[in-house]
Amino acid sequence: MNSELEKVVNEIVEQFKVEKEFLCKATQSFVDSMDTGLKHDKSSRDFMPMIPAYVTSIPNGKETGLFLAADLGGTNFRVCSIKLNGDHTFAMEQSKAEIPRDLMKNSTADELFSYLAKKVKAFLCEYHSDVEDEEKLKLGFTFSFPVNQTAINRGTLMRWTKGFDLPDCVDKDVVELLQSNLDKLETNVHVAALANDTVGTLLARAYANNPEETKSNTVIGCIFGTGTNGAYFESLENIPKLDLSTVPKDAAGMVINTEWGSFDNLLQVLPTSVYDEILDSETSNKGFHLFEKRISGMFLGELLRVILIDLFERGLIFQDLYKSRGGSLPHRLSEPWQLSSEVLSYLQIDDSTDLKMSGLIMENVLRLPTNSEERLVIQKITQAVASRAAHLSAIPLAAIVQRVAPTYKDDENDFEVGCDGSVVEFYPGFQANIKEALQLIDPLKGSKKKIHLRIAKDGSGVGAALCAATT
Repeated sequence: MNSELEKVVNEIVEQFKVEKEFLCKATQSFVDSMDTGLKHDKSSRDFMPMIPAYVTSIPNGKETGLFLAADLGGTNFRVCSIKLNGDHTFAMEQSKAEIPRDLMKNSTADELFSYLAKKVKAFLCEYHSDVEDEEKLKLGFTFSFPVNQTAINRGTLMRWTKGFDLPDCVDKDVVELLQSNLDKLETNVHVAALANDTVGTLLARAYANNPEETKSNTVIGCIFGTGTNGAYFESLENIPKLDLSTVPKDAAGMVINTEWGSFDNLLQVLPTSVYDEILDSETSNKGFHLFEKRISGMFLGELLRVILIDLFERGLIFQDLYKSRGGSLPHRLSEPWQLSSEVLSYLQIDDSTDLKMSGLIMENVLRLPTNSEERLVIQKITQAVASRAAHLSAIPLAAIVQRVAPTYKDDENDFEVGCDGSVVEFYPGFQANIKEALQLIDPLKGSKKKIHLRIAKDGSGVGAALCAATT
């Protein structure tokens, strides 16, 4: 690498380093933001929403029975049945259907929910035609759109995202819409719970976890994938905004959906670079979800692309390529959002001679020819961006473990975090870097307890069914 380019790349890598002092300060800031969100009913850009999920117990793995889950997460609708065996195991059947485009726009709430109800009925006919007529099956409904939830089985749609636009559905109770259409078809299904995929991840891992074997208690469910979020169980006395008349009298606490992608939107502690600012300016929700924009899969590739374009504009890379193309760069490099975190995961660990494997990948995916020097630059920056993302990801985990630790002071078990999402599961070194940052923060200082990250699959299916099982 020539000396000028090496100097600039090292400066960029330095900007993405995360030090222990910062991690500890940010963890305390996260705890403060949790407290603020638990007090305030109205959402604000200034703090995390900390949404009560109205789930007042965590599974222990001994639950039994047959439950349904329906998941409208975007352009697909999935229906599952989960048979809980009472020994931390379950059996699952599922079917998936694509939502017709004409039901996503220029349609009505009734037409969409009628379609969903028909899919639930068809699933029951195929897999559970033997269920007795008088037996109402409980269903957990994962509805991955902004909802104002006021009970475990009540929530009104605030706004559509992900390409849906059915104005007459806004401000309506989505549980009622699904239930009324199921009733029209005379299905023996009771929509018992409105579920969030992060809450589901917590419940799914808690059910699968056998503390006698793992010697650990499940305290967090989280997602590090395209986006990021987390949920945990909070004591009722720490949720001042909660109307206690909506909670069963014997409940001691409630699961909270933190919506931690919104942590520190004011950038009072989070590290920020000119590249973070450029990326934020390209998004439709500028100034929001700034924590998520530094750590989740949707943004890592774009962050790398923005940095590479800056190095090109400074005359440091891709100059010969630009001339050979008559004054242009491949559109997959020059246009935003064309570079996925999956590509970064291959670049991250390439140890081939002259990084030739990286060269092939960029040629195939981005139509981007590179020389060995450029490939070295790309790998160094990829590793810096991913390392920062993983280190920042430890902040909410450390904060929540620190917060719940006193509840377990008489319990010798370790703590475990149920994780779902492609980044935490598949990105090379991501989990190791989270653990490294957790050790630096040391949220259990003075204790022999450890924090374990464990993959928890299918929060939107198994977890939604478990939400229904808690009712």
